[in-house]
Amino acid sequence: MLNLLALLLAVVGLSACASHPATDTAAGYSAAQSSMKAVVLSPEQEAEAVLRFKKFYKEVTATTVREQIAGLYAEDVWFNDSLKTLHGRAAVQDYFLKTLQHAEVFQTQVDDVARSGSNYYVRWTMDVRFKGSKETIRTIGISHLCFDRSGHVILHQDFWDSTSGFFQYLPVIGGAIRWVKSLL
Repeated sequence: MLNLLALLLAVVGLSACASHPATDTAAGYSAAQSSMKAVVLSPEQEAEAVLRFKKFYKEVTATTVREQIAGLYAEDVWFNDSLKTLHGRAAVQDYFLKTLQHAEVFQTQVDDVARSGSNYYVRWTMDVRFKGSKETIRTIGISHLCFDRSGHVILHQDFWDSTSGFFQYLPVIGGAIRWVKSLL
């Protein structure tokens, strides 16, 4: 096992030395924010938009994705869930449908919503159980949302610890993450 871990760390280390362009998620997020024409919703629009978000994420299934995504996200939405950055509602829909091929349960409880100007912050608790797993993964996070005039999400940026909420449960990689965290 120790040899496998050393090999994994060597592969990860060598891949970090490869000449791939650096991914600067902060720059992408900042650029998306500055290019959006977000609005402050009326109290009625705000209530409706938050309700659509809660309804969509309460229990995500292939059916709810197909039926509700157009009512929630703008066609040109910028979306980052800390795992992947996507542009456009069609890409977000495809991403959800692909993810759901591997999940038995994908539920989110909205715990709180706050607004500052045209920025909305949704605090949530998410439960995911992957097919073949007996364990449900529970994680917490916050989504930063901006809306257009029609109440559709034009920017969605999640903030959550994907190493605790997702990656630490993966075979091999999860063990390596737990081991590194134990050293900190």
